[in-house]
Amino acid sequence: LGRSTVGISGLSMEEAARYVTSHLGEPPPPSYDTEMSAAEALKRACDDLKAFYHEATVAQPGNPAGDEIQKWFWQQTTAGRLLLDLQEVCRKSADQGMQMLGRSLLVPRAVVHGFKPHLK
Repeated sequence: LGRSTVGISGLSMEEAARYVTSHLGEPPPPSYDTEMSAAEALKRACDDLKAFYHEATVAQPGNPAGDEIQKWFWQQTTAGRLLLDLQEVCRKSADQGMQMLGRSLLVPRAVVHGFKPHLK
């Protein structure tokens, strides 16, 4: 019916998940692409993960509303928890691009200010 929005990073989902997760460790990994900054590479991998989850949810029977999908992703999935944890790592980074990613690009403001995740 339509095109996928997954794939902006050029990584498989498994590679994207590993790359994103690796940023929780020390030291953070370099960009997977020498032609883009580490922050841009991380943003693209995170965008692919979010798009993958969104498309998988929309493909299921029923018609969940956008806010239901948002709450489900950020409150009930491991990927949502990963990105929330990564937000703090990015904010504390010495790299300005990573700081910007953590402040405003990784997690939507409505999520940051709208509700608290229930994951532990």
